Amino acid sequence: MYYSGLRPEEAVNLREHNIILPPLIWNKGSEQWEEPADNWGELHFGNAPPDIGGAWTDDGAQRERRGLKHRPEGATRTVPCPPELTRLLRSHLEETGTGPGKRLFWGVRGGELPTSTYHRAWDRARGAALTADEYASPLARRPYDLRHACVSTWLNGGVAPTQVAEWAGHSVAVLLRIYAKCLVGQYEAAKQRISAALRS
Repeated sequence: MYYSGLRPEEAVNLREHNIILPPLIWNKGSEQWEEPADNWGELHFGNAPPDIGGAWTDDGAQRERRGLKHRPEGATRTVPCPPELTRLLRSHLEETGTGPGKRLFWGVRGGELPTSTYHRAWDRARGAALTADEYASPLARRPYDLRHACVSTWLNGGVAPTQVAEWAGHSVAVLLRIYAKCLVGQYEAAKQRISAALRS
């Protein structure tokens, strides 16, 4: 969620076929497989079943099967997978493999990872990583905040809002309304980019 801006329902339902990792390269000198210099991968999504509760679905399932949020039926979304996430996913697949339905993460009974399970894990992680005052604050209170941090990082890194909106699955208008505060302070950086473009 932090590295690729996934929504919780996308992360929970991540399957092997959603992931494209760059192939490893054989190093003749060390006689070992190594990661390529460009270790970027991609994540592809065609649906994202949100957790809405069994009382609100037709079949009593916890999640409602539907297409991507804010996208027409049948639409897909491609998200970049930076080298940090590529390494984590490759390691996870090598060490743990996949579960039922080729899921990367699954519940103890083999089905979907319950929302309550990853919320408890996130709460424990916050307790271990933060000071008591930070833990009591709203800082990274919900797993969804990882997605917000990712999108904010993309914007603060200078990625064009149109590209960020596409990766995040937002319209540009929604993106700018939600993340406008991330663009504050970009004035000087924008001037430097314009100067560099004019010099070239």
